[in-house]
Amino acid sequence: MSIVSRSFTCPSCGAPIEHTFPGARSLVCNYCGQTSHLNADDLEAAGDKHLLIDYGSVFEIGQRGAFQEKSFTVLGRIRLAYDGGFWDEWFVQFDDLKEGWIQEDDGQFVMFQKVKDLQTSLKVHHLKVGQWTTFEDQYEKTFITHTSSATVQGGEGQLPFRIIPGEPADFADGILKGRPVSVELLPDEQALFVGVPFRLDQISLN
Repeated sequence: MSIVSRSFTCPSCGAPIEHTFPGARSLVCNYCGQTSHLNADDLEAAGDKHLLIDYGSVFEIGQRGAFQEKSFTVLGRIRLAYDGGFWDEWFVQFDDLKEGWIQEDDGQFVMFQKVKDLQTSLKVHHLKVGQWTTFEDQYEKTFITHTSSATVQGGEGQLPFRIIPGEPADFADGILKGRPVSVELLPDEQALFVGVPFRLDQISLN
């Protein structure tokens, strides 16, 4: 896999920031935790600085791994906080250039992949727990099991959409043909993901 790398300077602390993912829209400084948005060839600081605390995850930025015999690289992470705690979502790019998200929540893991960008008019209160929905006729009929609101606590590495620490994020969980579904409604990302739960012994990490 060929990687084209560019170097930027953090607009907050001046530290170097490596850019290797062409689709990145947010880059986070490893030194000070400043989130920046990539605009053409410049970085623009967005929100307050926030370094994520490491709670002993098996994943880390730059790590190589394989899932279902497909190799990937961990490029980024976003942490979402709610009243009862938080969960992490790790952004990965497979060697065939497909993208995925590893949801890590209290020792449970799901590999999600985006299947549909949703219209921005969809709101979490449109989705009713215990009912079927087609997401305003945008996707297949899905059973909604849970809805929630969270806050973007911060990010790490390279992310494919813009985030600002502290901004709101709404979510809905569901089931589609026996597989978990996640609907994510952030200011710069409204999308539907379908996942595959896995145990750590079902994934290889370098």
